[in-house]
Amino acid sequence: MTKKYITGLLLTSFLLAPSAFAETIRSIEITGNKRIESETVLSYIPLKAGSSYDQVTIDQALKDLYATGYFSDVQIKHHQGTIVVDIIENAIINKVAFEGNDKIKDDKLQEEVQLRPREVLSRTKIQAAQQRILDLYRRMGRYGATVEPKIIKLDENRVDLVFEINEGEVTYVRKVNFIGNKHIDSDKLEKILLTKRTRWYRFFAADDTYDPERFVADQHFLRQYYYDNGYPDFRIVSAVAELSVDQKDLYLTFTIEEGERYTFDKVTVKSDIKRLPPEALKGKINFSAGDWYSGRNIEKSMTDMTEAASAAGFAFAQVDPIIEKNREKKTVDITFEIKEGPRVYVERVEIRGNDRTKDAVIRREIRLHEGDAYNSVYVKRAEQNLNDLGYFKKVEIVTEPGSAPDKAKIIIKVEEQPTGELGIAGGFSSLDRALGNVHFTERNLMGTGRSVSIDATIASRRQDFDIGISDPYFLGYNLEGGANIFHTRSTRLSHFTQESTGTRLHVGYTLAENWYQTLSYGLRQDKLLDVPDIASLYLKQQAGKYLDSSIAQALTYDRRNSRREPTAGYNVTLSNSYSGLGGNVNYLKNSLGASAYYTPIEEVTINARATIGNVNRVSSKPVRLVDSIFLGNESFRGFSYGGLGPRDARTNDPLGGTLYWVTSLEAMFPIGLPNEFGVKGAVFTDIGSVWKTAQNMPGVSVNDSKSARISVGVGIAWKSPLGPLRLDYAIPLKKQSFDQPERFLFGVSSRF
Repeated sequence: MTKKYITGLLLTSFLLAPSAFAETIRSIEITGNKRIESETVLSYIPLKAGSSYDQVTIDQALKDLYATGYFSDVQIKHHQGTIVVDIIENAIINKVAFEGNDKIKDDKLQEEVQLRPREVLSRTKIQAAQQRILDLYRRMGRYGATVEPKIIKLDENRVDLVFEINEGEVTYVRKVNFIGNKHIDSDKLEKILLTKRTRWYRFFAADDTYDPERFVADQHFLRQYYYDNGYPDFRIVSAVAELSVDQKDLYLTFTIEEGERYTFDKVTVKSDIKRLPPEALKGKINFSAGDWYSGRNIEKSMTDMTEAASAAGFAFAQVDPIIEKNREKKTVDITFEIKEGPRVYVERVEIRGNDRTKDAVIRREIRLHEGDAYNSVYVKRAEQNLNDLGYFKKVEIVTEPGSAPDKAKIIIKVEEQPTGELGIAGGFSSLDRALGNVHFTERNLMGTGRSVSIDATIASRRQDFDIGISDPYFLGYNLEGGANIFHTRSTRLSHFTQESTGTRLHVGYTLAENWYQTLSYGLRQDKLLDVPDIASLYLKQQAGKYLDSSIAQALTYDRRNSRREPTAGYNVTLSNSYSGLGGNVNYLKNSLGASAYYTPIEEVTINARATIGNVNRVSSKPVRLVDSIFLGNESFRGFSYGGLGPRDARTNDPLGGTLYWVTSLEAMFPIGLPNEFGVKGAVFTDIGSVWKTAQNMPGVSVNDSKSARISVGVGIAWKSPLGPLRLDYAIPLKKQSFDQPERFLFGVSSRF
């Protein structure tokens, strides 16, 4: 027998081997199934009567049946063409229950595990649900939590699934370490983070527990801080969260490389678009040579230049910053290159995740619509605008390819969060004495973006009730519109009671960048009550009812870096109001105010304020005492409300003035307590005067002087859980003999 013959025989045997072991299926039997029909089981497997099968086919059938998740055990037997599929079905869930959970309610856990009665139960589903519960507790900082699933068998192959939970103790962040920081100390860096070290006073906060999402955000804030303060080479080498052996403490460690600090040097603009000269955009650069390098200023300049180019008719203009570092001089040269970007159009804008907020509320925050030229700067700004609304816990905007190369889809993903607030507070004010306050605010009424508020205050000297509604896009325009109804009863000034009931309508709009104007109309009925015989003749003559119909405007130029807590910049406001559109009150009131903020050293902010104004008589009707200007208390510390200015020489009643000016200089600074306390110290001086009564009354002697009054003082401001509180102690350095000083001022402060 030759080698060639033997080789051919072996090759033939190898090729024919599979068919030698293959058999034809004569019949298939399904056994053990009680709930699932046999035909359904057959539809899951690649075995049919009349077809051939081998071991590979049998193995695949087993895999397919297990993959359905309906069976806890499967066996396939075959003999001389007969296939027997013996199955044990997974149980059906009768009930899902939780035991041992105090911190998380059952309905929240039920939503998380995603298991429902009458569903088929499988080991995979149990493990997934167990992990989801553990993840939920870890997001609460409870890394020692354990979850043990228990199965209670019932009749008819049903089971109760019980998750036995041991919530464990909260795992706190015990220490935050920074490695590699040479220029900025660790205490300063730790203040930047959202995650805080545990302290005894943080019982009212949850930022001292570990949250993976917060930990990622902390890394972003670190980068942003360094980039915005002159360190373009900064990088995070590693960020590690380590759990202690007993799972009670967490240690965060950031290993960083700061790099050197740079300043801007040469700043140029180049334009590849012939009809768009660089000179037209240079004014939009927000920094100059010598300033510390700042990624935020570069980004702001790009945004402003892109918008200016778009307004000039170049919708596809693209601004690219070219950064060149001089490591020897530690300077950065910036060249903004203006190019004609790719012609891509918005095909569709999709919004996902807004279960409550209406699509229109979200769409109006993005300046791009279907058919517009795509602009990445506008997309980024829209993401910031949506975050600023406060309606969403998370906002993400992604761009996906459209149906053609020149089309793109904008996908807006949002995660809703509560927008309602109910507050009950009590306290004491040196102006109104003991007080209680209840307020309710809904900032996104029924998902429309409108806000509604109800506020009621009851104090010893004042009772207020106010209900208001406002719409930031009134009538579909970028126009804020609102209305208020109010009732006030005040006995702040001695010898009379004032009641006011009325309404106010207003609209506000942006005139230009940094310019904002508000127009309003008010109608109210005033009552001057309970004027005794010993009161000033001014008060006696003005007792009774009045109808005040007025219009007003306020024009503001605002260059502050923040509206809530400014530390730099300035703003100027011109206000005018005219009463006399009907009713029996007639006067014109004007004021011009300015405020500037400066931070000479970190965390120390100096605020300078100045206001000048007057009240003018514009008809035969005299200006009422209650429409005059009263200074004191918060408006001029060191004096009681109405404590400086004209007074009746006989009764000592404050009469108010029609001319006034006030200036104030204040420095706020930390006093050594942790930032989380929200406590700052202040030193201040107030200087000003108010004089000239609204009318001269024969037989009434008035003490009056336009001489300046001066006070100096110290204060403590606290952002308490119940609201902003302030305590001031002021000493009048210069006053008139008839003025009424008041050294202590305590209560809610508008100066926060």
